[in-house]
Amino acid sequence: MSVGSHRATLRDVAKLAGVSVATVSNYLNDYPFMKPTTKERIRQAIDELGYAANQQARNLRRGRTGLISLSIPDLNQIYFAELAEEMIKAAREYGYRIIVESTGNNRQHEINSVKAMSRNMTDGLILSPTSMTSEDVAELEGDYPLVLLGERIFNAPAPHIVIANDVGARMATDHLIDAGCRTIAVVGGTLDEGIPSSRLMRTKGYVMSLADHGMRIDPSMIRECGDWTSAEGARVVCEMYARGIRPDGIFALNDLLAMGVISQLREMRVRVPESVRVVGFDDIDEARYTIPPLTSIDPGRAQIAELAVRSIIEQVEEGTRATRRRIDVGCRLVCRKSSPGV
Repeated sequence: MSVGSHRATLRDVAKLAGVSVATVSNYLNDYPFMKPTTKERIRQAIDELGYAANQQARNLRRGRTGLISLSIPDLNQIYFAELAEEMIKAAREYGYRIIVESTGNNRQHEINSVKAMSRNMTDGLILSPTSMTSEDVAELEGDYPLVLLGERIFNAPAPHIVIANDVGARMATDHLIDAGCRTIAVVGGTLDEGIPSSRLMRTKGYVMSLADHGMRIDPSMIRECGDWTSAEGARVVCEMYARGIRPDGIFALNDLLAMGVISQLREMRVRVPESVRVVGFDDIDEARYTIPPLTSIDPGRAQIAELAVRSIIEQVEEGTRATRRRIDVGCRLVCRKSSPGV
């Protein structure tokens, strides 16, 4: 509630509580040497007036902005848009806000995000690089709070949160094998060891699962594609069928690819899951509303967001960057009608 026609101020609180402005400021900054009765009078005055402390001003006095930078590859990828939402929710719990930047999978844009931290624009950076390499590790040196996400730059001098891509892919492939599939294609896969990536790690998980079950690795079943979009998923299905390749299980390396796969199979009147089972990866919200609803791997977005934001806040409070360490986040299979549980 406001006083008269204006918003309540520090002076209004001090007047109502019968104390000085300095005493109210000490209360707001958790001054330890204050009588309980004085604290209670100030608290009651704040409640009665509806006074809201200017957190931004307090942060600036402590050399903080109350902001965290989140630099992610591509907001057109639903996974990253949903991850950003989880980050925003997690940060809000700590009284922080998130500034989101999309780097467009561009190395220089990723480096520019890092360089912006040297200008103290925000209190810390959560970076998910896709194009920086081990040669760029020196760009990440510094004392500012930093957390890395993803598969790139494993020796970076900061905490690194990693999705269990290979484990999740094994879960998906194990599930298809347990369901009776024997000709399983992986859409979006690659065995190119040149650059660490989620597509490489997920393809490795697929290969390991086949090997665990004594099944032969057929290179023609590892279908590479460009962007991980629904259009690419549909294109790969058309290409496979044109070449006479008829899988009874398809593991698409993200949900958008899987949606394109399902759409194209329906267009060709191939029944899912009766003729072909389909599994995706990322468990985006839309996965529940495909026809049929998509079985997918949940990579733990909420946990990733909580771990990343909490690490940044802890680094801010401690006044120094945390030491380098790898933090693995678990995943789980979410079964729906595109490949029901067995």
